[in-house]
Amino acid sequence: MKSTITAFIAAALAAAPLTSNAQADGDYTVGWSNYIGWCPVKYLADTGMLEKHAKKNGIKIAVKEFGYVASIDAFKAKNIDVVPVTTMDALTLISQAGIDTSFFVVGDYSNGNDKWLAKGADSIAGLKGTTTYGEEFTVSHYLFYRGIVLGGLKESDFKFAHRAEKGIVSGFNSDQAKVKSTVTWNPHALGLMQQPGINSVFDSSKIPGEILDGFVIRTDLMKEDPRLAKAVSGAWFEMMGIMNGGGKEAEDLIATIAQAANVTIAEAKAQLATTFFYYTPDTMAEALKSKAHKQATKLVRDFCFDQALLGEDAEEAGYIGIQFADGEVLGNKDNVQLRFDLSAAE
Repeated sequence: MKSTITAFIAAALAAAPLTSNAQADGDYTVGWSNYIGWCPVKYLADTGMLEKHAKKNGIKIAVKEFGYVASIDAFKAKNIDVVPVTTMDALTLISQAGIDTSFFVVGDYSNGNDKWLAKGADSIAGLKGTTTYGEEFTVSHYLFYRGIVLGGLKESDFKFAHRAEKGIVSGFNSDQAKVKSTVTWNPHALGLMQQPGINSVFDSSKIPGEILDGFVIRTDLMKEDPRLAKAVSGAWFEMMGIMNGGGKEAEDLIATIAQAANVTIAEAKAQLATTFFYYTPDTMAEALKSKAHKQATKLVRDFCFDQALLGEDAEEAGYIGIQFADGEVLGNKDNVQLRFDLSAAE
């Protein structure tokens, strides 16, 4: 699921002027990209639900679709004000860059959407000595690592090599090896699994809450003008109520999600079934204040440190402080750059 920033893009951003989309009159922009857990943003825009909550809070909110990496680029450049990301990418691509960032809505976690697929082997152990392909230093890489650890195997017996999203399916299909594997996410995974002989040896349902998705905002903006987070949060949970309620409204919502994801309604439902949503602010808050969430965040953080993704100055895993919803801090309390702030949903 999702990608890292290339050196070229980073250089281009460094040269670009940083201009904020947030104006004195309260004009803001929410970005989004094509992942099943974020496609509901199109419904919020198309139905006017987001506009309704924006007006209620006395602001204006535009919505713009990006590729995933481009959405993070735009957020870092202050060209958009809110963007959905994974917790891992928020840490390694945004907070690591020195941008104090807050999750104000955590909408879901991958509960089977991310998969380690193989042909010629029916278990992770059967892949010893082979190379698994996927997007390096992303949640795909993390899933690969967690599968090995939970299987009681040695990481040194396996190799992970980078393959960009656009080449994941074609690269797998053209590989003539008798035993081959890839880590990817839906809809790529669902498409590959329709082929004979391809099976899942590990998926994100085995690590609940670790591949977590949510909406982030710059912490300084949230403090200066909390109306944006309140409007997005209000619209999001109104929509979640519709999704959880069933009936025609829920079917219309799923149809919009399918359109946004460029898949059939049946394919959208299959992806939604492997996504665990927090349907209410209370269930979200309960999860984000739990010991399980803190442990999952530590696992992700430690993996990022081991892969040297926390920056050149990070001499220990706790270099960047992460503040949880109950105020507890994991890591350096004097360098908190990532926060879970649920005040907008209260």
